[in-house]
Amino acid sequence: MINAFKHMCRIGGIMAIAMWSMQANAAGTPTDKVVEAFMELDQDASNGVSMPEYMSMVNRRARERFARMDQNHDGEVSEDEYRHFWQTQKARWYRLHR
Repeated sequence: MINAFKHMCRIGGIMAIAMWSMQANAAGTPTDKVVEAFMELDQDASNGVSMPEYMSMVNRRARERFARMDQNHDGEVSEDEYRHFWQTQKARWYRLHR
């Protein structure tokens, strides 16, 4: 993005800066980004996310999280495994301050 900004400055000055700024803000607000990511779950182009589409994502994330917790891959998470997971991975999986 910075290289694009430098290039635009060389070719058009103020107008280029304005265009770069508009492109940088085109992604929208943080809420827009979250909503856009959520709507990507809509696999059948119905303009809505069904329970099965949503649960597909939830189940995928739960499997990924469980695999990270189950360090010895025995299909169970022991107290020590969960303690280790919590101490090393909690920031990646959980928002503690809402």
